[in-house]
Amino acid sequence: MPKVSVIISVYNGSKFLDQAIESILKQTFVDFEFLIVDDASTDSCPEIISTWAKKDSRISVIKNNLNIGLTKSLNKGIEMAKGEYIARIDADDVCYPKRLEKQVAFLDANKNCALVGSWAEIINDKNNILRVVKYPTESAKLKRDLIKYNPFFHSSIMIRKSTLTNVGMYDENFRFAQDYELYFRIAKKYDIANLPETLIKYREIKDSITSKKNRKQISFVIKAKLKALREGQYPKWYYIYIIKSYFAWILPVNLRRGIKTLFHF
Repeated sequence: MPKVSVIISVYNGSKFLDQAIESILKQTFVDFEFLIVDDASTDSCPEIISTWAKKDSRISVIKNNLNIGLTKSLNKGIEMAKGEYIARIDADDVCYPKRLEKQVAFLDANKNCALVGSWAEIINDKNNILRVVKYPTESAKLKRDLIKYNPFFHSSIMIRKSTLTNVGMYDENFRFAQDYELYFRIAKKYDIANLPETLIKYREIKDSITSKKNRKQISFVIKAKLKALREGQYPKWYYIYIIKSYFAWILPVNLRRGIKTLFHF
């Protein structure tokens, strides 16, 4: 039984898929299985995945006959996972070699912590570093800030599988912001953390998200916040943090990106 199950889901993401897969296979921590979910890709993803699977026996391929989306694909991976810990990576991101090693050591040493992420370098499509994002690391601070914004990079998280058994997997009613909604449920019962180290490269491609899709993402962010508030996870005056998300929802994408870059958040 592997200690860690690494899960990646990809749909027509062939451009950077090689880099993502290679960054996992080059980890210093080797006791893992690598579950790759191909969500019915029509580009060269199936060939890329097949090539890597032939090179490394730790890779298991899950092929969806129909495109079912990220949320359901991740749940399929979790259901098949054998590891004590579940680690995520997206198809266009990159992990530093010691990412798994350091997160496993942290969770082994902190039994009350259910989820750990890390800081990240933001890179573009040419692998140039744009900036470094350092989210809070302490559980109490993260829980307070969670209602304000998402303080985790999805590609950086490692979660105890027992936690997912307890609180449930990704909510399949959330097509977007499925990770954000899950963090609320985890934070309600367990400690959460970010390691104060840059362990991943998160790719930011300006043209990859259309205005329509971006508005949908924000609408699900608002939905996740409202759910946490209605369930009594925060005081009622925290409804004020819905306003920020609402303004993000109504602003044009380019203007929102400019504000985000200006104020470094």
